[in-house]
Amino acid sequence: MKWVSIGFNRWYRILHPRPVVIVVSGRGMDDYSCMAASWITPVSRNPPILAVAVARSRYTYEKIVESSEFNVCILGVEYVDKIDYLGSVSGRDVADKITASGLTKVRARRTRPPIIAESIAVAECRLREIVSAGDHDLVIGEVLEVYVKEGYRPGSISEYPIPLHVGGDLYAKPCSIQSNSLK
Repeated sequence: MKWVSIGFNRWYRILHPRPVVIVVSGRGMDDYSCMAASWITPVSRNPPILAVAVARSRYTYEKIVESSEFNVCILGVEYVDKIDYLGSVSGRDVADKITASGLTKVRARRTRPPIIAESIAVAECRLREIVSAGDHDLVIGEVLEVYVKEGYRPGSISEYPIPLHVGGDLYAKPCSIQSNSLK
């Protein structure tokens, strides 16, 4: 077998596709920014903590630092065009990105920034720590509230159809593959 080097300009793509979420941060319903992010992961079950890698140049990063709060909104595959829009337009240029995308902003339960009404799941977070990690920072948040819309079951491909980000404007749908190798 021959191995081929792909170079460091796209090394991270070996870890894709990845689930894509919308990170929303700010001081309120009319003072917020949001962005699409696929570099997100749980880092602790108890206490519930997640981490998302965010470039310091992003307006949403500024809002996270300013407000110390952020929400993670998970949309279904049917909203992939809106997800792509939210990930490609800056909040510096479009003040109300959620509304401009055709989605609906609503109040969160515990945090000041809005959430997206069409989300199938939401995690509301308080900023715990920011760790410098090269050209991105790891934004580490304590999950204060987590909820899913009735009828959705996280972890079930058919009942929780979240899009996967492949790269650029390319997305994929998850599919079920069962491993028989452990039987």
